[in-house]
Amino acid sequence: MHIALYRKYRPKTFSQVIGQKYVVEALKNQIAAGKIGHAFLFTGTRGTGKTSCAKIFAKAVNCLHPINGEPCLECDVCKGIENESIYDVTEMDAASNNSVEDIRDVLNEVNYLPVMAKYRVYIIDEVHMLSAAAFNALLKTLEEPPAHVIFILATTEIHKVPATILSRCQRYDFTKLTVEDIAEALMEIAREENIQLAPGAAKMIATLSDGAMRDANSILDTCISMGDHIDENTVANLVGVSKDDDIFALSANLIAGDMASSLQSLMELFQRSIDVRRLCEELITHFSNLLVANLVGSTPQLMNISQEKFERLKEQAKTCSHNFISFALNCFTNALDSIAKGQNAKIAMDIAVYNVCNTQQVPQTVPLRPQPAPQQSEHTYAPQPAQVQHPAPVAQQPRPVNKEVNVQPAEPEKPKSQPAPKPQQDIAVRQAEEKPVPFAYWQDVIDIIADVDIPLHSFIKNSTAFLYKSIVYIKGNEGLNNYIRTNKEVNGIIKNAIFEACGKRYNIGGFKNIAHMFVEAQHSSLDDILALRNMGVEVNID
Repeated sequence: MHIALYRKYRPKTFSQVIGQKYVVEALKNQIAAGKIGHAFLFTGTRGTGKTSCAKIFAKAVNCLHPINGEPCLECDVCKGIENESIYDVTEMDAASNNSVEDIRDVLNEVNYLPVMAKYRVYIIDEVHMLSAAAFNALLKTLEEPPAHVIFILATTEIHKVPATILSRCQRYDFTKLTVEDIAEALMEIAREENIQLAPGAAKMIATLSDGAMRDANSILDTCISMGDHIDENTVANLVGVSKDDDIFALSANLIAGDMASSLQSLMELFQRSIDVRRLCEELITHFSNLLVANLVGSTPQLMNISQEKFERLKEQAKTCSHNFISFALNCFTNALDSIAKGQNAKIAMDIAVYNVCNTQQVPQTVPLRPQPAPQQSEHTYAPQPAQVQHPAPVAQQPRPVNKEVNVQPAEPEKPKSQPAPKPQQDIAVRQAEEKPVPFAYWQDVIDIIADVDIPLHSFIKNSTAFLYKSIVYIKGNEGLNNYIRTNKEVNGIIKNAIFEACGKRYNIGGFKNIAHMFVEAQHSSLDDILALRNMGVEVNID
């Protein structure tokens, strides 16, 4: 009968445990010094070695001839625990034995001395699944256990374990294994099994395992069924995942804003029966890694990836902005949520790709709006006074419109780069003190934002704005409202754009607030209220 690889190559000694150096060292030191605790709590994600270390610890504390805290594996006790012929070591799965009666059955045995071993060891796996009554029953024994009893609790969800249990245990955290450690272990297993495993395939399996050695062994076991030669294509076809080249190619098209190529790449992945949900998760992980790749001091270990992939990420990260990466992450996260709620996976991914590419349709190097020519307008007017010879940068220092304004340069009214406002715009500003009026500079504001923040522009480009009592009220969809609320820097970007467009500082507000403020003003006539309703403000006429 074939033995699964994760069982066949399960560690039997502490030295065979992968990636848990500090936990192993601490446990070995306790055994070597003879200072053994009565209760231990092993926590970490699946497949990181919690149960394996618990079994090794049970053998080591009972071994007749331990070697520096390691079990000898040769004595009768070690062999009996390994083949489960000694009943002094009990392993219990709390996922299926979680009632108070199950725990009481265990507690009824703890007062009996061990038959062959030094200690009775109880390994309770997935301990967080115990009921509240079961935890309460276990609590008293954990607090004052018999001298010959050791409890080892293992869990993947430490937050579900009561604090009263945690306080009575020595806690050891098992970390995820690195891609390099898992890949190296897989290559060793392949040599033992006479399997030709390509290094790239080993790294792919290691990445898919998400830091769990047991998962990696299971994937390798699946791939072995295809033959003695395993490469990246074998892994990708069997597991239903995309290769790194596919992800990099798709993300490159998304960054370039090439919607046709992006959708074509997506269709090719679908035709290969790629799991769409997993593809979405891979894209989220990829863009997250892009965000981290160019940070100062970033390393492959931060993302748990290989050095080769890290270098590719750094190169691709140079081709896009952090704003774009954040926007892409938001799009694919929304797609993943939609898939989880039952929406057609392909449609959700198509929408995400469309949104990301549509954002990139805005050129970043070519301005979208015509730039004013302040130099020409200055030559049109009379020569400037001699004392005004060194104006500040265009985007910051307002430009004087006439000599009267030059007399008081400390009170700038218009930006340097903008021409004098149109007469009708001045009228609109004066009218805004009495009732809301359309903000005449809003399209200029939108165009400025297009050059500054592409994700914000995608939300704000179809909006309108109204001016009332020195506040610009923005009328947009709920997506824009949410984006403004969740991004603290957006308010400053919009305010600066307004100042650049009209030369005045305005606060901004939500469009729904106009009605309330206007009604509070004591001069809201029926005509004014009807005008508000025509602008889209919900106003009830009693």
